Amino acid sequence: MTTDHDNPEPPEPTPSATVDTPQPAPAPVAANATTGASQPHDEASIREWEGLRADTIILTPAFTATPMRSPDNVWAMLVSAVAIVGDTDPDRAGEVALFAGQWVVDQPPADSLYDGDLVVRLSSRASTGHENEPRSRDVSTDVEMLLARHGRWQRVAQWHGVDDHWPRIVAPTAAAVMGLHCDLTEAVSGFEDTVALDAEAGDELGWNRRNLEVRHTARIRADGTIALADGRVFATPSGAATALSGHQQNGWVTFQRASDGRTLGDLRAELRARSGQ
Repeated sequence: MTTDHDNPEPPEPTPSATVDTPQPAPAPVAANATTGASQPHDEASIREWEGLRADTIILTPAFTATPMRSPDNVWAMLVSAVAIVGDTDPDRAGEVALFAGQWVVDQPPADSLYDGDLVVRLSSRASTGHENEPRSRDVSTDVEMLLARHGRWQRVAQWHGVDDHWPRIVAPTAAAVMGLHCDLTEAVSGFEDTVALDAEAGDELGWNRRNLEVRHTARIRADGTIALADGRVFATPSGAATALSGHQQNGWVTFQRASDGRTLGDLRAELRARSGQ
């Protein structure tokens, strides 16, 4: 099967942009890995292991059929987490260890609140079976990857006619785009606007990764940045979550406000609703 690629280069990091060295963390278990009692062995346990929301879809490793089209009345899938095995494990280097996302019903504005969000959109190509199998089935899909940046949803990559292995094909690009964006110096104002709903400087954020028996904590600083328990400071939730996990994470869907358990993404959506967008 031929796959066409349209993969423009993301913007280069600014000279002043810096990134803290990620903390080592156990890599997600690959689909063919041997699992033990304490390791994730199904979709639910991987969500627990990674501290992902209950509505998160684990695309890789795959435990259910890969979606080949977006559900009706759904705009796109928000990429929640992606992990690619590095050179520290030569036998598995480049392998997609984790690719996860969640469906987004409505297209949000690509303003400062959503800057850095990465989504994929699926458009299936149906094939009609034999005459005794009149119902069509999804045999391939077109995948479009969009990044919220500078006030608009920008296409960063596109694949045509890929089969149900598309998550493993597009995950490396997703990791690269998310990683580059975390390297960039992001505007603090968008994050300040979100937590200003009810939160104050000093409010605690938490991220429970139950199967790892880890609870990450962070605090919101007066300037809207996030300070981790070890003293490192990040401009965005995703930068902080990525540093904690050791692979790319969307911190808006992982961090919860300790006072009420609501994710930063929930607060962001509430602010959007209040503003009438």
